[in-house]
Amino acid sequence: MEYRYLSASDLIYVNKRVLEFTGEKQEVIQYPEGLSVIIEQPQMVLFGHELYPSLWLKAAFVLQKSTKKHIFTDGNKRTAYVVTKLFLKLNGYSLKVSKSQGIALMLSVTTSTDSSEIMQKVATFLQQNSVRSNK
Repeated sequence: MEYRYLSASDLIYVNKRVLEFTGEKQEVIQYPEGLSVIIEQPQMVLFGHELYPSLWLKAAFVLQKSTKKHIFTDGNKRTAYVVTKLFLKLNGYSLKVSKSQGIALMLSVTTSTDSSEIMQKVATFLQQNSVRSNK
């Protein structure tokens, strides 16, 4: 399957909009290397195999790393949630969760270790709570 990916500009734009929406200060990138990781790693292929072979693992990677790497000075969790929904939308899916489920997901990722086990759990959650949509 051919995937559509987010750019660094997309993440920066989402963070800016998240902060504007809540009336907070403008975005400041405090960890540019982390931004590169989030953009590049879901696309990586090693020895002919995708490092993250499914849409759900790619989306979970974006969510988990956007949350854990603290790329921006503020709004990282909110940005992570929005960019994950955007990534799924770009690839033909809509995440269908209630506000409380979304908050619970983000709190779970925030308070858990940054591990492949958690990433797999997030991927499963995203898959179980997404529906095919029009791009």
